[in-house]
Amino acid sequence: AGLVGPLQPVSTELGVDVVYPLSENTVLVIQQLFSNLLSAIFIPCFKAMKDIGTSQVEDTEMYEHPEYTFSFYLLIVLHAAATVFFATFNGRYLRYEHELQKKADEEQKQRTKKEKKEYQQQYADETQPLMGSQVVV
Repeated sequence: AGLVGPLQPVSTELGVDVVYPLSENTVLVIQQLFSNLLSAIFIPCFKAMKDIGTSQVEDTEMYEHPEYTFSFYLLIVLHAAATVFFATFNGRYLRYEHELQKKADEEQKQRTKKEKKEYQQQYADETQPLMGSQVVV
């Protein structure tokens, strides 16, 4: 549990990035729910698999392999699969894309303001040709 605990914030951030419009709390609650559900399912499964790969030679003899050997190796495989999934994840990061778009929009607004200000400064001294003089017909 000490090794898996630090993964929760990482997986929460990844989940929030992927399902951006949902709130962070919603993602965290869903992850916590499925974590608890899978834990409740894995405990009886691992208990049922504790004797796989072991054999008792006689009633008085010890097991040839320790109990939970298969469960231990299965747990290693599950962790390796999760590591590969997180390391090779290539999904769309919706929150990151939204932040990039927001930044681009802000830069466009700044650029427009700057261009408008430069235009006003450039033509501020000029007057309209017909406004200052009378027109005779």
